[in-house]
Amino acid sequence: GKGGIGKSTTSSNLSAAVSKLGKRVLQIGCDPEHDSTFTLTGSLVPTVIDILKEVDFHPEELRAEDFVFEGYNGVKCVEAGGPPAGTGCGGYVVGQTVKLLKQHHLLEDTDVVIFDVLGDVVCGGFAMP
Repeated sequence: GKGGIGKSTTSSNLSAAVSKLGKRVLQIGCDPEHDSTFTLTGSLVPTVIDILKEVDFHPEELRAEDFVFEGYNGVKCVEAGGPPAGTGCGGYVVGQTVKLLKQHHLLEDTDVVIFDVLGDVVCGGFAMP
Protein backbone atom coordinates (compact mmCIF):
# COMPACT_ATOMS: atom_id res chain seq x y z
CA GLY A 1 0.00 0.00 0.00
CA LYS A 2 0.88 3.66 0.09
CA GLY A 3 3.16 5.27 2.63
CA GLY A 4 2.07 6.19 6.13
CA ILE A 5 -0.59 3.55 6.67
CA GLY A 6 1.18 1.53 9.36
CA LYS A 7 3.06 -1.18 7.44
CA SER A 8 6.20 -0.86 9.61
CA THR A 9 4.22 -0.76 12.85
CA THR A 10 2.24 -3.82 11.79
CA SER A 11 5.40 -5.63 10.68
CA SER A 12 7.21 -4.91 13.95
CA ASN A 13 4.22 -5.94 16.05
CA LEU A 14 3.89 -9.15 14.04
CA SER A 15 7.63 -9.86 14.47
CA ALA A 16 7.37 -9.30 18.23
CA ALA A 17 4.26 -11.47 18.56
CA VAL A 18 5.70 -14.35 16.54
CA SER A 19 8.94 -14.18 18.56
CA LYS A 20 6.86 -14.53 21.74
CA LEU A 21 5.58 -17.83 20.31
CA GLY A 22 9.17 -19.08 20.40
CA LYS A 23 9.90 -18.65 16.70
CA ARG A 24 13.16 -17.26 15.31
CA VAL A 25 12.14 -14.12 13.43
CA LEU A 26 13.98 -12.00 10.89
CA GLN A 27 12.46 -8.65 9.90
CA ILE A 28 13.81 -6.93 6.80
CA GLY A 29 12.99 -3.29 6.24
CA CYS A 30 12.96 -2.38 2.56
CA ASP A 31 12.79 1.41 2.68
CA PRO A 32 15.46 4.10 2.27
CA GLU A 33 14.20 5.70 5.50
CA HIS A 34 15.42 2.53 7.30
CA ASP A 35 12.91 2.91 10.12
CA SER A 36 11.10 -0.43 9.83
CA THR A 37 12.94 -1.99 12.77
CA PHE A 38 13.17 1.16 14.91
CA THR A 39 10.54 -0.01 17.40
CA LEU A 40 12.32 -3.37 17.73
CA THR A 41 15.88 -2.06 18.13
CA GLY A 42 15.30 1.39 19.60
CA SER A 43 17.50 3.02 16.98
CA LEU A 44 17.94 3.56 13.25
CA VAL A 45 20.33 0.79 12.27
CA PRO A 46 22.68 1.14 9.28
CA THR A 47 21.38 -0.09 5.94
CA VAL A 48 22.86 -2.93 3.93
CA ILE A 49 23.45 -0.58 1.00
CA ASP A 50 25.38 1.89 3.21
CA ILE A 51 27.45 -0.91 4.72
CA LEU A 52 28.22 -2.27 1.24
CA LYS A 53 29.37 1.21 0.17
CA GLU A 54 31.85 1.21 3.08
CA VAL A 55 33.53 -1.93 1.68
CA ASP A 56 33.36 -0.79 -1.97
CA PHE A 57 30.60 -3.32 -2.66
CA HIS A 58 32.73 -6.33 -1.69
CA PRO A 59 30.17 -8.38 0.26
CA GLU A 60 32.73 -11.08 1.04
CA GLU A 61 34.29 -8.63 3.52
CA LEU A 62 31.14 -8.48 5.64
CA ARG A 63 30.18 -10.51 8.67
CA ALA A 64 26.57 -11.03 9.69
CA GLU A 65 27.12 -8.77 12.71
CA ASP A 66 27.84 -5.90 10.31
CA PHE A 67 24.27 -5.77 9.02
CA VAL A 68 22.07 -7.89 11.33
CA PHE A 69 21.00 -6.29 14.61
CA GLU A 70 19.17 -7.88 17.51
CA GLY A 71 15.85 -6.36 18.45
CA TYR A 72 13.08 -7.01 20.93
CA ASN A 73 12.91 -10.60 22.20
CA GLY A 74 15.73 -11.71 19.89
CA VAL A 75 14.14 -10.60 16.61
CA LYS A 76 16.90 -10.27 14.01
CA CYS A 77 16.62 -6.94 12.23
CA VAL A 78 18.00 -5.90 8.85
CA GLU A 79 17.43 -2.64 6.99
CA ALA A 80 18.07 -3.05 3.27
CA GLY A 81 17.91 0.67 2.46
CA GLY A 82 17.58 1.76 -1.12
CA PRO A 83 17.31 4.72 -3.44
CA PRO A 84 15.47 7.84 -2.30
CA ALA A 85 11.72 7.45 -2.66
CA GLY A 86 10.49 7.78 -6.22
CA THR A 87 13.96 7.75 -7.82
CA GLY A 88 14.72 4.14 -8.58
CA CYS A 89 14.07 0.47 -7.95
CA GLY A 90 14.41 -0.94 -4.46
CA GLY A 91 14.56 -4.44 -5.93
CA TYR A 92 18.35 -4.29 -6.42
CA VAL A 93 18.99 -3.56 -2.77
CA VAL A 94 16.54 -6.19 -1.58
CA GLY A 95 18.21 -8.70 -3.92
CA GLN A 96 21.64 -7.88 -2.52
CA THR A 97 20.30 -8.17 1.02
CA VAL A 98 18.79 -11.61 0.35
CA LYS A 99 22.06 -12.71 -1.27
CA LEU A 100 23.98 -11.66 1.87
CA LEU A 101 21.50 -13.43 4.13
CA LYS A 102 21.93 -16.62 2.10
CA GLN A 103 25.72 -16.35 2.12
CA HIS A 104 25.66 -16.15 5.92
CA HIS A 105 23.04 -18.94 6.24
CA LEU A 106 20.70 -16.60 8.10
CA LEU A 107 17.60 -17.75 6.24
CA GLU A 108 18.25 -21.35 7.28
CA ASP A 109 18.44 -20.30 10.94
CA THR A 110 15.11 -18.46 10.83
CA ASP A 111 11.56 -19.72 11.20
CA VAL A 112 9.77 -16.61 9.93
CA VAL A 113 10.99 -13.81 7.62
CA ILE A 114 8.95 -10.62 7.44
CA PHE A 115 9.60 -8.11 4.65
CA ASP A 116 8.39 -4.56 5.28
CA VAL A 117 8.20 -3.10 1.78
CA LEU A 118 8.12 0.65 1.11
CA GLY A 119 4.86 2.21 0.01
CA ASP A 120 5.84 4.16 -3.10
CA VAL A 121 7.47 1.47 -5.18
CA VAL A 122 8.69 2.72 -8.55
CA CYS A 123 9.26 -0.64 -10.24
CA GLY A 124 5.95 -2.42 -10.70
CA GLY A 125 7.39 -5.92 -10.54
CA PHE A 126 8.74 -5.45 -6.99
CA ALA A 127 5.41 -4.94 -5.21
CA MET A 128 1.88 -3.80 -5.87
CA PRO A 129 -0.39 -1.66 -3.66
